[in-house]
Amino acid sequence: MTSPNTQTIRCASCGNPMPAPVRSIVDAQQDPQGKALLISDQMNKFQCPNCGTMNVVDAPLLYHDATKEMLIAYVPMGVSAQQGKSDERIIGDLMNMLTANLPKDQFKAYMFNPKRALTMNGLIDQVLEADGISPEMMAEQRARVDLIQRMLQSDSPDAMVALIKDNDDKIDEQFMQSFSLMIQRVMSQGPQDMAQVMMSLQEALLEHSTYGRDIVARQERQQQLVQEVANDIESMDDNATRADFIQLALRYGNDDERLQALVGLVRQAFDYQYFQEFTDLIENAPEEDREEMNAIKDRLVSFTQMIDEQARQAMQQTTNILRQIVESPDPAAVLDANAHLVDDQFMAVLSMNIQEAQKHGHQEMADKLTDLYNHAVEMLRSQMSPELVMLNDWLNIEDDAELAQQIQAQAPQYGPDLLRLMDAVENMLKEQGQAQALNKLQSIRQIVAQAVQ
Repeated sequence: MTSPNTQTIRCASCGNPMPAPVRSIVDAQQDPQGKALLISDQMNKFQCPNCGTMNVVDAPLLYHDATKEMLIAYVPMGVSAQQGKSDERIIGDLMNMLTANLPKDQFKAYMFNPKRALTMNGLIDQVLEADGISPEMMAEQRARVDLIQRMLQSDSPDAMVALIKDNDDKIDEQFMQSFSLMIQRVMSQGPQDMAQVMMSLQEALLEHSTYGRDIVARQERQQQLVQEVANDIESMDDNATRADFIQLALRYGNDDERLQALVGLVRQAFDYQYFQEFTDLIENAPEEDREEMNAIKDRLVSFTQMIDEQARQAMQQTTNILRQIVESPDPAAVLDANAHLVDDQFMAVLSMNIQEAQKHGHQEMADKLTDLYNHAVEMLRSQMSPELVMLNDWLNIEDDAELAQQIQAQAPQYGPDLLRLMDAVENMLKEQGQAQALNKLQSIRQIVAQAVQ
């Protein structure tokens, strides 16, 4: 799969720098999100988080759908002159990128002669037509978008609720999918005030529409299921073995939701040795049980591959964003303008890059990355409650005597509520598999419990 190329662009209106993951290739099977952006006319469009202006990056695009043997190229006007290449050369370069890792037996005749689209709308029309989407269906989609816009522009919360109730029969899966795509774009790139309006609309849709209430009910059932799986895992002995997790998977049998939740909660348990032991168990099982056991093992393999691929794509995207930030003239300013990018994964990737730079003796780059890391830490601290800042400081104290002194001096002012906060942090660390931090937190909790009595 060809990942988006994250570039740093400046807003055409206010000049604010921001990272922009620009797609040049969309493979319908490998990149369904890219296809969704294309057919919703959001391809390579990025809303400035500072002023809300929508910025469009004119980039060549190659669309591929192997199931339909469809290959369409679009080169915006003026791009060939900017790049000093002919349209044919640009398309050829994109073709090379698409087929670089393609097995020879998957190279088909249609790939030698891609269709051309003169405009982005023309490309979208060809894709939709191939998907069997009629003009009537397109009109329905435009009506959905128009209804969402009217809801967002409601004069008051009561007017928004009234509009939802008046159009309850129109709020269905397609409507929510359209709204979900819009809210993802705004939450990741849009101005804060628009993001707040969209969050308010989302809450109103879930509360006041029939379909929204059904979604809430399904989510609650899913959360209950995940909690039940988590309880099954916690009920195991601290020295639980791979064999224990094999038996748990067999107990879930054909319940794919529980199997997927199990892999998601303890992915680290499903390593090569786990599946080797599972295979050995199947080989020694009664013949009448082997088919079902193999089916369970195959589904576990599929779930681990799916989770690993999602993690790999997210890691690659974060790495690309970090590179663009570091290469910008003012990395701290770019990070400030895109504070939503700073999460656990961003910090982990940043930390790994610091270690790599130090390992290879690139001290100037290591210093630059360290400055950015410290700036990101301060950004995170500014968003944390005083209790979380204090708890984070405790986790970083190595001297046991100093740690005990700090806790005795600071913890009593927060009382028993601090223990509840620590329990929530403990659950988060368990989900993330951070064993070292979890052990430290549990030791700290014992001292805090005595200090707040």
